[in-house]
Amino acid sequence: MAGAPVVTIVRDDGLGEGNPRFVIDGTRWFLVNGGLDGFDCVGYEVSTGDYAQYDGAYLLGERSGTVDRTITARALVGRFAARREAEQFFVARRSYEVHVEYAGRSRYFVGRQYGFRLSVDPGDGVQELVWTALALDPCWLSEDEKRFDLAEAEGKAGFAFCSWGARKSPPGFVHVAGFVAGVIRREIWMDNAGGATAYPRFDVSATGEVKNPVIRILDAAGAEQMRVSLTVDLSAGDALTFDFSARPTLVLLNGEDASHLVRPGSTLAAGVEPGRFQVVWSADSGDAALSILPSIRERYASV
Repeated sequence: MAGAPVVTIVRDDGLGEGNPRFVIDGTRWFLVNGGLDGFDCVGYEVSTGDYAQYDGAYLLGERSGTVDRTITARALVGRFAARREAEQFFVARRSYEVHVEYAGRSRYFVGRQYGFRLSVDPGDGVQELVWTALALDPCWLSEDEKRFDLAEAEGKAGFAFCSWGARKSPPGFVHVAGFVAGVIRREIWMDNAGGATAYPRFDVSATGEVKNPVIRILDAAGAEQMRVSLTVDLSAGDALTFDFSARPTLVLLNGEDASHLVRPGSTLAAGVEPGRFQVVWSADSGDAALSILPSIRERYASV
């Protein structure tokens, strides 16, 4: 059907690009009318507490819970072939990525199989499939991560210079090979163009000696939203990872857990709200030897 969403379901078998796929694009399977349930919204839970001496209430918290998303599709191939294809693909206790292309957008969510039914109706012989996945993270994710390199140099200029020394002609004047000067960026503006909180990742590498690196996120008004710092001495070749999208937040040093090195007062359970924000970094010493690659994957309430 023209304009219908295209659904590609990928089962995580640990095979990378070789993971099995189930495609609903009108070739072998097609979506029935209204065949995507729970794909158009994310629910919110708002909790309040009543004032003892005033009207109304005060806000205690807000959060989004898990979401059931159900796909209803019918086969365009014979009943036997359709049943065999679905039975071999949809397996309990597995993780699935559900990718949807619709209205020029491509987004996906990750879920666990929660329900699976193949109709047993003689009827017209058309095989129907009803499959439900439980999205532990209710939001839709962008297919691509936004990445920015904080270690770019700006305004580079190369020139030769001279220094005094012993030389016959002209006396005391020595020409030395030129060098390149540049300004290392210690901040960069980024943009969360999604419709929900995004959780950044920082991949940090050292090209020299660095003492106690610090990374901060500021909102458009300059207010600090997030700070993470480590008590650690880095040497050339060391690599740090801060991944706020992991649960709990992942802190690695050269691939090993480094959460014990996080300084008190660091923020380890926060995200970036929609809009522009700034990432800045520093260190007690050696910050010019830091190469920092921040990235975010935008999140949405609908496809």
